[in-house]
Amino acid sequence: MKLTLAFAAVALLAAPAFADEMKLDAMKMTCADMMAMDKDGMMMAGTAIKESMKDDAKMSAMSDEEVMMSAAESCKMHPEAGVMDAMKM
Repeated sequence: MKLTLAFAAVALLAAPAFADEMKLDAMKMTCADMMAMDKDGMMMAGTAIKESMKDDAKMSAMSDEEVMMSAAESCKMHPEAGVMDAMKM
């Protein structure tokens, strides 16, 4: 019984973290949102961006980290834009 309660407590505490990961939408993400993220968040953003642009051959050839760095660089040049728009400019 104690093990089940411990597992349930851990699952409840972890649920918000998993919910945040599932809500990450590259199409709606702003540069301000991305630049406010920590390193792990930015890596998740890079993965989401790469997934949303999977039809782009150049983007498919890049690693998730390279996509994240490219997005961060684009956002520095266009801080008021959405991430996807900044990457296209």
